[in-house]
This record gives sequence, structure tokens and C-alpha cells, in this order.
Amino acid sequence: MFLLTADPDGFFQLKECRARIEVLLRESNVLLEVTSAVRRGGLRVEDLRDPKTSPSSALDSKTRSVFGTDGDHDLPGPSGETRQGVLGTGGPSGLWHFMYRSSYLDQYVASEFSPPLHNARAQKRLYRAYQKLYTSMHDAGGAGPHKMQYRRDEHHVLLSWRTSDFELYAAFDPLADKSSAVAVCNQVCQWIRDLESEIFLLGVTPFSW
Repeated sequence: MFLLTADPDGFFQLKECRARIEVLLRESNVLLEVTSAVRRGGLRVEDLRDPKTSPSSALDSKTRSVFGTDGDHDLPGPSGETRQGVLGTGGPSGLWHFMYRSSYLDQYVASEFSPPLHNARAQKRLYRAYQKLYTSMHDAGGAGPHKMQYRRDEHHVLLSWRTSDFELYAAFDPLADKSSAVAVCNQVCQWIRDLESEIFLLGVTPFSW
């Protein structure tokens, strides 16, 4: 724990304050809870409900109204068939990773990296893809800004969604089809809403970075 002060004579006062805080944290078992949470890890895409087995009524009206129904976003494959993710890793429909930013809180949450994003090289490649997607989404001087984008490259299927409340960036295996990606992103947004009080600091002034 770090305590900062602009007072050059405040060292001993902060030292005492730190000791009191530490005692309180230990007596209330907060540190034990933190240790357990770190051991369990963060949000895992493997824990996300599969939209094929979850009724659409589980989604709130705001989520459904922006993305529409799955049929509105079908992306046929080369021969007209709908392509599915087949690598068998990650979450529903081959979801590998997502980042969600709350615009009004100016806070974000990201999932744990799912295989095959288990090494630094793959993660760096994904962050670069996110960076390009973010730039395109916010490009007011070019074709943007955009509300939604879907991209496919040799490494990922990427889907981004931007509203006045949040931004979502999600990565899927490269064989995932658009309709499945849209359905899963609906589920991600609902999942984050359900966990909002647990993963964000609510009722505070947005941070200034």
C-alpha cells in the first residue's frame, strides 16, 4: 500500500495511518478475500452462457434494440453456408477475449486470456488489432466514427460496438460467423451489467487519467 502526500513532514503521520489501515484489513478478512479472488482469477469467457441455450429474454431491451436479432447479422461463408468457430477453445462460438469500457464511469474490464491467447506474442498481436479497431471506430476524419464494426483476418474475428454508455471490443476464433459473434456480444454486455456493482466503482467521480 502506498500513501502519498505533498507535505514533506507527513511521513510519520502516514506511517501510523498505514498501520491502522493494515490492522483493519486483516481483522475484517479483506486481505484473505483479495488473495482468494486473485487465485480464482477474473472474468473467464468459458463461464459465459451459450446464447444457443440461453433465451433471448435474458437480454435487456437496450441490448436487443441496438444489435437487433441474430438473423439481421448473418454472414454467409464462401458457399453460402454459415461458418462456425471450430477450434474448440474459449467461450461460446469461439470467443477468446473481450474488453468492455463504461463511458460514464471511465472504467474498463477485460476477460482473462483464453487459449490460444496464452502467450505474449498472441496477446500483443491482439492488442494491436484492438488498437487499429479503436482508431477506426473513432476516426471522425475518415469513414468513421462507427457504431459497430466486424472484421476478419487470419488470426481473429473482431467485433466492436460503441454506444453512449459503453464500448465493447471482442475477439473470436477466425472461423466464427457474424451472427454468432453478435449473439455472444449481447450476452457479454448483459453479463457485465449483471456484475456491474462487483467489477466497477460505482457512485464515484469518473477518474481523470
